[in-house]
Amino acid sequence: MSAPNPIATTNDDQFIVGESDFAFFGEQARRCESGAILLCKSGSAHITIDHVQGPVRRDTLIFVLEGWMMRITEASDDFRVTYCAFSRDLFAEAAFRIEPAFFQALHDQPIVYTVTPINEAARVWLQMADYTYRDRKNLFRNTIIKNRLQNILLDIYDKYQRYETRRRTPAASGRQQELFHRFVALVHEHCTRQREVSFYADALCISPRYLSTIVRQTTRIPVKEFIDRLVMLEIKLLLQSTELSVQQIAVRMHFPDQSYMGRFFRKYTGQSPTEFRKMK
Repeated sequence: MSAPNPIATTNDDQFIVGESDFAFFGEQARRCESGAILLCKSGSAHITIDHVQGPVRRDTLIFVLEGWMMRITEASDDFRVTYCAFSRDLFAEAAFRIEPAFFQALHDQPIVYTVTPINEAARVWLQMADYTYRDRKNLFRNTIIKNRLQNILLDIYDKYQRYETRRRTPAASGRQQELFHRFVALVHEHCTRQREVSFYADALCISPRYLSTIVRQTTRIPVKEFIDRLVMLEIKLLLQSTELSVQQIAVRMHFPDQSYMGRFFRKYTGQSPTEFRKMK
């Protein structure tokens, strides 16, 4: 029997706190349907989150957002993780006013090893979140949960700025932040069919040049490369977690043909899709 997904939220439970061995993500690479904050309680493993890989040990802190790919391998028998998962709607409400640069920082560095104030804050917060999660008769439970999530995101953002040595990106205006969030959501929704910058610019009712400015200012990479990276992640997910042939994947991803997708894939990985699948 397949292991259950520990971070699968529902309409009734948009916020879940618990403990798990995360065996569900050990069977194959899987796309996260919810965001989550994870803290390793015991044991060790190896984790892959989108393009980032690394070991996991006690007190390792891990962030994943909805749509990111995750796989956990080489888990020891005593590997256990405490976690808090949250739905897209809850996260959107809690993170509405946080700068996109923070989420780019999370994407670049989703694994935090050293027991810094970030890890310490997460450990205390998870204990408080667990109390609220189990207090199901609380009349204000949903509001408290949303506020708790916003609090930990702001606290972690503060610790990232003060304790993590990272390149800073210029602050975007509120309007630019809103457009960037909408752009990311559109790419996740349409990247299997649409890979042209003009499509997303038209959907946002702005010029391609302005969209390029927003994305480069926020992520430090060109807008076309941002789109292509998400397309690549989708292809990798299909290669790792399905039995579809390379030709079938090319059709699903709406490439003109298998050869075209192969050239696209090799451009970013240096491998053919078949070589990548065999290696994984």
